[in-house]
Amino acid sequence: MKNFDFHRFALTFKCQLLMGRNFWLRLFLIFFLVLFFAEMFMMEVVEVIHEDVYNGQDISRLRVDNAVGFSIVFFFFSMLFGATGIFSVLKDTRSRIAYLMFPASNLEKYVNSWIQSTVVVAIVTFVAFFCADSIRTLMAPAFGHEMIWGVPSFLSHLTPDFHVTVTGPNVDNIYRWWWGFFFAIGATLYFHSLYMLGGTAFRRQQFLFTTLVLVLCFIIIVNILHHIDFEGNINLLSYDEQNGLHVHPAMYVIMVCLYLLTCFNYWLSYRIFCRVQAINNKWLNV
Repeated sequence: MKNFDFHRFALTFKCQLLMGRNFWLRLFLIFFLVLFFAEMFMMEVVEVIHEDVYNGQDISRLRVDNAVGFSIVFFFFSMLFGATGIFSVLKDTRSRIAYLMFPASNLEKYVNSWIQSTVVVAIVTFVAFFCADSIRTLMAPAFGHEMIWGVPSFLSHLTPDFHVTVTGPNVDNIYRWWWGFFFAIGATLYFHSLYMLGGTAFRRQQFLFTTLVLVLCFIIIVNILHHIDFEGNINLLSYDEQNGLHVHPAMYVIMVCLYLLTCFNYWLSYRIFCRVQAINNKWLNV
């Protein structure tokens, strides 16, 4: 089957989601325990840096913000971990045969796995944080703290602030703000596509090997750039109080390249998945 049928796609997604309900429940419990104990640790053990500087401010709010900051970092790592586990069901030969013989096209299987490893993982992580933060908030009076909910702060960090001043010299800042927003989204999707590509290419220890390869590539690129003499200095980003943020045209080229490379990584991940074999004792699926 090479065509994409939405009805069959929906049935495949429902079937895979129900078959993996024990995995999702176990993942939720693990994330919940990690986030709950991390929040309690940040609230009760870790001291606010230079707490004496914040005289007159709410120390409990600062502690909650620190806990939320850890949760945000955990959320992004969970998304990368989920990306490398896009085909975690293909770890043994029996699972591979059952998955590859599933009555659906390769594109339907890949999109289903992409949604589960991205959207479902994000939902599970957020629900785990919501439950952990709610219990921590309800328990706050017992530890002598004010009941401060961390979910609004969490959402404010993950969603953009659309309030932009449009008067005077700040009119151009609207376009620069949107550039920064789309650049941040592009960079996030690019790293997500790299980890998903590694999760598809590697058969074992996908997250570990993908991270090691990316670190090695980063070290090589930095060393190469270190030995190249660039003529002149190009400020890709500059800021002054009168004109605000100035974006060099080269940054727009970099942003377009990020999105193109992201699409290429997802496409290459799909092509590698199409070559997956039921019996494979190699470390790579290529």
